[in-house]
Amino acid sequence: MTTRTYPFERKLPFEMPEEFAWIRAHAPVTQVKLASGDPAWLITRYEDVRAALADPRFSRTINRAGSSKVETGFAADATSPVFSFGGSISEAPGHTRWRRMVNRAFTQRQATAMRTRIGEHTEEVLDAIQARGDRFDLMADFAYELPIRVICELLGIPDDNRAEFTALAAKLTRRDLQSSFAEFGEALSGIGRHAIGLIVRKRKELGDDLLSTMIRLRDDDDSQLTNEELVSTVVLLLMAGYESTAVQFGNAFFALLHHPDQLARLTVEPELIAPGVEEMLRFAQMGTGFAVAEFATEDLEFADVTIPSGATVFISLGSANRDEYVFGPDADGFDVGRRSAHRQLAFSSGPHYCLGAALARAELQEGIGRLLARFPGLRPDGDLADVVLASNLFTFYPRALPVLG
Repeated sequence: MTTRTYPFERKLPFEMPEEFAWIRAHAPVTQVKLASGDPAWLITRYEDVRAALADPRFSRTINRAGSSKVETGFAADATSPVFSFGGSISEAPGHTRWRRMVNRAFTQRQATAMRTRIGEHTEEVLDAIQARGDRFDLMADFAYELPIRVICELLGIPDDNRAEFTALAAKLTRRDLQSSFAEFGEALSGIGRHAIGLIVRKRKELGDDLLSTMIRLRDDDDSQLTNEELVSTVVLLLMAGYESTAVQFGNAFFALLHHPDQLARLTVEPELIAPGVEEMLRFAQMGTGFAVAEFATEDLEFADVTIPSGATVFISLGSANRDEYVFGPDADGFDVGRRSAHRQLAFSSGPHYCLGAALARAELQEGIGRLLARFPGLRPDGDLADVVLASNLFTFYPRALPVLG
């Protein structure tokens, strides 16, 4: 058991704590200590991480009697709706049915078709930036602006509701500005009420957007997604399609600005944008280490180590993405031409693989490629050491990222 408290301290979104390399080499499945003083287990190697993500003996419900207390830095409030959110779709068989239906609604073909609109949205955002001059904040002016436009169109948010929806989405996802689960729960309730109103409106007047498609869908037994399942889907799309994409944009550009040779390479070799995005997803980690926490429902063996039933287990995507056996001896380096980068696990794996991965890739590729084409001289506006990093419950990223175009 390591004496260091987990999650380990990280100074930059792309500098992994030194503990991970040692643990992967010497104790790939090991016990760690949480801030509460309680023990937990940590899985670090790529192949073990993939196997754990697909293992049905792990449960995502970790808030159980007698389980380890996970101190997140947020003041817990058991009455907050965050504790019951998404319960009907978080575990099988509800999760299996929900995922099957959403997969039918949100296909690779639809994500590909959205690419043209993503490109158009990107150009509009860049036009607005350019009209204001050559100084801008990559986070506020671009990273948050583009994904919310895409999500609003994807869900078919009416024009007269977009301002309200955007404000609620910002309140929900900017969790670095909150201090407790209660505040997060209030934001969750607000977006839930808005989503219910939107669903009721859509049921009366269906369109060709994703939400309308999900309302139309019927499963093999002729059942439809319930309002609760639809609301959970809207919130999950916001978390993954808005916050996570925005944070990934910020971390990707932060990594590029710290590695001007790679930034210059992408600028002169735009054909590297697609593999470069995979490398940014692998290298510029947004997770705090809390994101993939599981509960062992029975004794489990990984890397010749037995994890006991009832244990809280953290599955480290960040460590897996630095595994030297998969990504080479320079796995801690940043190379936008890395051939193995497509094996990254930023979108997870197995039954919880991110449903919006294709959409996120399209946004990152179009957004980064078009921004660099528009601003080939992109550089920091000030010292990168002065950039303030925010860390909320799940993500770690620049609060603001001032640049010159």
